Amino acid sequence: MRFSFRLAAGKRERKRRRTVVKPQWKISIPENVLMEILPRLPAKSLMRFKCVSKLWYSLISSRYLTNIFHKSSSSTQGRRLFMSLVDKEMNYNYALVSSSRDSVPVISPYDSVPVFDLDQYLDMRGIEGCFVNALRGLVCFRIGTRVRICNLTTRQHVTLPILRPITVAKPIDNVWNYFGHDPVHDEYKVFSTVWEMSEEERVVRSEHHVLVLGPEASWRNTQNTITPPPHRPYSQGISINNVLYYGAWVDKNRCVVMSFDMRSEEFTLIELPLEAGIVWNTSPANLMNYKGKLAVFEYSSVLNSGSMDLWVVKDAGKSQWSNKKTIDLPIFQTRSLAMSNGVLIHATNHSCEIRLSSKEINIHKPHSVIYDLEKNKITRHIQVMNLFDSFCICKFLDVTFWDDIESIMYLET
Repeated sequence: MRFSFRLAAGKRERKRRRTVVKPQWKISIPENVLMEILPRLPAKSLMRFKCVSKLWYSLISSRYLTNIFHKSSSSTQGRRLFMSLVDKEMNYNYALVSSSRDSVPVISPYDSVPVFDLDQYLDMRGIEGCFVNALRGLVCFRIGTRVRICNLTTRQHVTLPILRPITVAKPIDNVWNYFGHDPVHDEYKVFSTVWEMSEEERVVRSEHHVLVLGPEASWRNTQNTITPPPHRPYSQGISINNVLYYGAWVDKNRCVVMSFDMRSEEFTLIELPLEAGIVWNTSPANLMNYKGKLAVFEYSSVLNSGSMDLWVVKDAGKSQWSNKKTIDLPIFQTRSLAMSNGVLIHATNHSCEIRLSSKEINIHKPHSVIYDLEKNKITRHIQVMNLFDSFCICKFLDVTFWDDIESIMYLET
């Protein structure tokens, strides 16, 4: 019995050893091949592949691969539409919606123009406040003096340090921000201006600061050699060839356009064309990119004549503008959009493109139409769908539309 027991145990041991021993195969992909493959993958897949190894995490998080992915996405992938809504009376009442990633626009039976539905509510915890601008797949928001940068693809966001001005008192209500990119040094910059007003509504002083996004980022003064005059930004900012332009008050009765170069950080004051007679707080006017140049347009007569006036800058340093150009718009569309309470016209981030929208949101009708001035036609409708009730009945909303591609950029803090 003892012999038979040992023999049986020996057989089981040998059998167990044979099943445990297996050949080990290890496939190693050269790094240069990985750098060719990874940018071609969807952003969602790349986020999962960060867990493969430390090497893959490092490669996917690198600025080099991020830039390659950006160029690839710009040429091969469609741009998603987004909309930000903020209640002017209750800033915490905020919503962010978008079109679906794989949504196919419906063709309007009336004018054969694509209709894009914004039907996806984005639940982004920690993201709220006023929309500043979007850039290369990243979005900038502001709440009081705090600024947040968010990547809507990765759902990552960072809160920037609080800006503490030196000479300007109580800047919480007097702050303006813009998010830009310096392509020469491949730096993402947040530009901020704070100002102080006198009782006579004159701009007493203003400070201008820049924060370069990255580890342990902090605010610093702009590196301009010529100090700009004290001013208060007023209009939306628009970037053309990495130069930021925005309307501003210099004093109570003088409006100008200020430019800020994202690379050199130099300011330029551009006087508005005298013929325009634009006063930012009373005239319906805005800035836009017109065939690669800065333009200012005024549309106070659009509801009556279906047209708007436009001036294009010739020499920013000498404040030289072109003669007034009157552009006819589709009067039927402007009237239909303005039936409730007037019409708003904003520039988009594309050349010669404007967005016409009603001042009040109606979920049963297209809220906006996109019009191409160069092609002289409507290129698409934008319709808001499935918004929750609190926004459907609210009349005091800051509404902003934009389109952008996906980004895999890792936000360093």
